[in-house]
Amino acid sequence: MAWNLTKTNVRLDAGDMPEFNASSPKCGAELNTQTEFMKHSILAISVALCSSVVALAGPVAAKSPVVEPPVEPSSLCDTVFKATTFKFDNGIVDQFKVIGRYQGQYHWTEAEQGDESSYETRRWRLGMEAKFFDEKVFFRNNWNIDGLDDDGDDVKFESIYELLVAVNLTDDLKLTLGKQKPLITREYRLSSKKIITFERSALVNQLFPDASWGVSIDGKSDKISYMVGAYAASFDGEYNEWFDTSGGMFFLASLGYDLTGICPIGKDSADLRLDYSYTDEKGAPGPGAQNVVSLNYDGTNGRFRLIWDVLGGFGDGTDVFGVVLLPSYHITDKFEVVGRYDYANGDVVLQKRYEARVVNSRNVSDYHAFYGGANYYICDHNLKLMAGVEYATASSRGGSEGYDGFTFFTGVRLYF
Repeated sequence: MAWNLTKTNVRLDAGDMPEFNASSPKCGAELNTQTEFMKHSILAISVALCSSVVALAGPVAAKSPVVEPPVEPSSLCDTVFKATTFKFDNGIVDQFKVIGRYQGQYHWTEAEQGDESSYETRRWRLGMEAKFFDEKVFFRNNWNIDGLDDDGDDVKFESIYELLVAVNLTDDLKLTLGKQKPLITREYRLSSKKIITFERSALVNQLFPDASWGVSIDGKSDKISYMVGAYAASFDGEYNEWFDTSGGMFFLASLGYDLTGICPIGKDSADLRLDYSYTDEKGAPGPGAQNVVSLNYDGTNGRFRLIWDVLGGFGDGTDVFGVVLLPSYHITDKFEVVGRYDYANGDVVLQKRYEARVVNSRNVSDYHAFYGGANYYICDHNLKLMAGVEYATASSRGGSEGYDGFTFFTGVRLYF
């Protein structure tokens, strides 16, 4: 039970005051008597009320100390995958991290042109990265490792995948120097650590450039994001140590717009982007055509995600175009289903893995491919299991036999 004692303020104006004659003995005596009686009455009532409150409340308890809420223990995934990250507070080095990824998979292909199966280490990379000066400077060195396939080779450093320094010139503007991944097309923009299919679509694999030495600037302004870069189109050195000064260059530009909340599929996130590249020397590590154009989109509504890409390459002996449609849905936080349809026409080249291994020529046209798969996220993208199947069909071109067949996949993806 709680008692609420409030003070009531009573305002008496001059016209409300009683009239009396202070010099009159009778009035003075009566007033003094009444005043003393009121004082004693108020004192008695106050004592009674206080005694009642104390009796009802019981003994006064000591004030409990403030206890901080317990810190929830980190999950096993956090403990394991953050073990290679080291943080510092010395004003120079903010963070140092050992990085790596392993992607192993088994496939078997059954096609009219033949069949083939094997296990391969799709990617194995090791390296390090660090952040400096309140994370204004970022450094990364990442190496491709060879020797885990079933070809009997010894484990060794094969080539430099990344060797770059990125500087945040402002909060919205970044400069990157060194060997880096030029971002073009929606599927290639996604890191192999986080792609949701075993392989990118055939046309994307045919057209994108490989990681290359160069310089790029990317930034944003409100809902607009942009990137421009210039890169070497050929390498020189045992480990692709530097670009070939006698070789060509390729150039890349990208312009994006944030459509979150505007598109029907894009209430949570939505990015529409136009990419363009030009090269005077196509081929690795340059793009697969003199000109490559891609209009692409990535949008999410809760557990549903939709990626699409309209792209093509033309010039320097290549004329090809196509579309990619890639929906996915998280049934639970850990279980995801994925579908993809991709179409390409013109000077199409079959996937160099899987499909190309059962034909005598990779040159095809009128290519259709349908992919269905499922991913199980043990520790988000850090550790996931994947399974999928893809059916592809294509017409012959240039005397090839075309293609018609299925490829089945199982594998594991790991990165830290």
